[in-house]
Amino acid sequence: MKKIRVAFCLRDMQMGGVESVLIRTLDKLSKYKNIEISLITYVDIKTPLYKEYFKKHPQIKCCSLYPCKWLGTQLPHFFLWRILVHFMRDIYRNVKRLFVMRKFKDIDVFIDYHDFGFHSELKHVGCVKKIAWSHSSVNVFIKRDFARYLKVYDKLVVLTDECGNELKQLYPKFSDKIVRIYNPIDTEKIKEKAKEKNAIGMKYFCSVSRLTPDKDIETLLNGFDLFWQQNKKSDVKLVLVGDGNRAKEYKKYAKNLSSANQIVFVGMQKNPFSFMKNALANVLSSYGEGLPTTLIESASVGVLNIASSCKCGPREILLDGSAGLLFEPGNAKQLAKCMNDVYNKKVDTKKMISNATKSLKRFDGDKIINEIISLIS
Repeated sequence: MKKIRVAFCLRDMQMGGVESVLIRTLDKLSKYKNIEISLITYVDIKTPLYKEYFKKHPQIKCCSLYPCKWLGTQLPHFFLWRILVHFMRDIYRNVKRLFVMRKFKDIDVFIDYHDFGFHSELKHVGCVKKIAWSHSSVNVFIKRDFARYLKVYDKLVVLTDECGNELKQLYPKFSDKIVRIYNPIDTEKIKEKAKEKNAIGMKYFCSVSRLTPDKDIETLLNGFDLFWQQNKKSDVKLVLVGDGNRAKEYKKYAKNLSSANQIVFVGMQKNPFSFMKNALANVLSSYGEGLPTTLIESASVGVLNIASSCKCGPREILLDGSAGLLFEPGNAKQLAKCMNDVYNKKVDTKKMISNATKSLKRFDGDKIINEIISLIS
């Protein structure tokens, strides 16, 4: 039986939602003997968790295109040095790009796994099937004019029906290329990991998110601060699980709030599910999303979600508000009200959690993997 050689392309394997979803996908795909998997990155994989994973899975071939250490994906913060490194990096990559993809001539299908990150490389690849995977919202897709890349690819995978339908209306000539595939979720594994205890030990709201501008952490902090003041400074905490390039800035911002002593930054965690499991609710405050996996993971452990009704994903995952609470993006007062309603039991959380749990079959890992195999075959 002829094997299908599939190469997933992702610029860098850092800790984040896209990377964790990719690992789940690779984990299931690698069990199929008729599929040979490669992972192509820009730089060497340095994150310990992922280095350990690929060491345990030698059947997945890893290759970095531009392993020059000081010209990697992480640029320095000082702007003059950043400009220089950016300039040198582009020259270095453009030279290597002329011949770097030749080593992958045996690949049957290339999957550009995050927002056309490998467009510059794949446009030079010949008559091989190419799939783009978009993890961003429609707003980001439009703002960054991703549509100009679509002619290079045979298919575009989006993560929600909302996103797919809107893109088909905006770009009708590419509508036949657009396919919706949800992220695969292993609910049983998540439930097992959630059994571990965390050190919080009191009532709290939880947020599992990268600490970056698009996640609108300021609204999260302001919303909690309003809730805390409205509830007579109750002994409830806000626990933020995650890290990012604005972590120091958000910690400084939190210190100036009246509820500063109730806000806890625990950083990146190998197992965020134990924090979700014991929370009053899991909160997502983003300006825009692709398919916010944290909402699905939280539902998997039987915890209510509170999310901004941003594009795309939250409204679709939370069934228009019947499987969780929604608030207007950037509206701290609405978020505070949602927290207040949960804390004071003014909403039927049990019914919402039940609705969310019943809807999880959409994200079943085996079902999604079959859809992916069908696509690449």
